[in-house]
Amino acid sequence: MDHLVVPTISSSCAGPLGILHLPRLWLKISLHAAGRLPAGYRHGVGGFDERLCTNLGIDRDAFVAYIEQEKPTYLELEAWVREHATKLDAESIAAHNRAIMTGEMPAEIANERRRDAGVTDLSLTRAVALNDLDDWAAIHRQITTSAPA
Repeated sequence: MDHLVVPTISSSCAGPLGILHLPRLWLKISLHAAGRLPAGYRHGVGGFDERLCTNLGIDRDAFVAYIEQEKPTYLELEAWVREHATKLDAESIAAHNRAIMTGEMPAEIANERRRDAGVTDLSLTRAVALNDLDDWAAIHRQITTSAPA
């Protein structure tokens, strides 16, 4: 039985703090720490993961270490973010959220994601949409090719 967990929380989701991508990043780092994140998923470095930390003034290494070592619930993580982020004002959060929702995927990766998902519309370049399609395809492969327990 496959014990890996595809992180299907979208970057377009936010918790009570209203920070897009934070729930997904918490899940990916938590899964990685537990040895349950499938290969190929970033978990704190690069892309939206790193952008979140930069945009909100969070020490990325301390953030990742906190999740890996303390294994917080999501709401405990939000409390940690409240305590440690240096740019948690409404304007910074809004700017971060705009960056997440309008961010485009690099052409090479976007082409691969569209191809793998069977998308022929080359105008689909938004990273959130392409990441969602990739996650959904991965979970579909996982549940249709794994043997029942």
